[in-house]
Amino acid sequence: MPIIISPSDIPPDPPVEAVSPDGYLTARRDDQWAGVMLIASFPSGPARVRFVRTGADGIEVPVRGGDVAWAPGGVAVAYDHEAPLGVSSAWYAYPIGWDGTVGARSDGASVTPPAPAPFRDVWLKSLTDPAMSLRVQVMSWPELAYAERQQRFDVVGAASPVMRVDEWSLPSSSVVIETDTLDERQALLDLLRSKSVLLAQTRTEYGRPDAYWVPGAFSESMTGGAADPGRSWTVAVTAVDRPTTVGAPVRIPGRSYDDSAALWPTYADRTSTGQTYLDVTTGG
Repeated sequence: MPIIISPSDIPPDPPVEAVSPDGYLTARRDDQWAGVMLIASFPSGPARVRFVRTGADGIEVPVRGGDVAWAPGGVAVAYDHEAPLGVSSAWYAYPIGWDGTVGARSDGASVTPPAPAPFRDVWLKSLTDPAMSLRVQVMSWPELAYAERQQRFDVVGAASPVMRVDEWSLPSSSVVIETDTLDERQALLDLLRSKSVLLAQTRTEYGRPDAYWVPGAFSESMTGGAADPGRSWTVAVTAVDRPTTVGAPVRIPGRSYDDSAALWPTYADRTSTGQTYLDVTTGG
């Protein structure tokens, strides 16, 4: 039976939350920080759970903070802050028994983290503390410099040298970023000086693939008069490989003790809500 779609129809928004067909894994978009909360619940009561993500190529990529995650009561939680933006990914979970045995992989749960909208169309993400991440406006993307690693050996009696060529380095560059308020200025300063590798992500149509950056020297200049809080930043960056995920911790935004204390100053205040540990961890 043919299906007729009117050109005037507005396509539905992608799902904010998806549950795997077997019911073991939930993937929930966190649009505020462009991340994905992952919750795995296995009736077998595993000791730990390993979370992975796949894209269109089907290659499993371990999730930072979920490689591996403890599973009290058979429930494990992870937060994927590195998933590609604007495209669909699928997440899976492997239960790991108390004897170290790895069980069968769960079915997949797929969601699409939102791409940043212009003009703040670049995410600079902290790998360890996603709540430090910023959506910024990049004013200039200068050329990428790919340094060679070559050695030259001149041979006596030969017109041409012998060259030894190693892998080319990942690119280094510099970016120009603008901040509009003093709060944004301080947040960018904190991020650049956090001693963390940063993940830079933008819209796919820009042709700038996701990159892991180590920020180097940077300069700050005022864009207006003395009372104007606007700033322009020129930041030197060097691309590096993705840092290892094994045993790497990730703070889930809004789930820290400080976040809890802001709403419930005392332990009695918190327990009086009647929420379980799972409620608190996953969004209570």
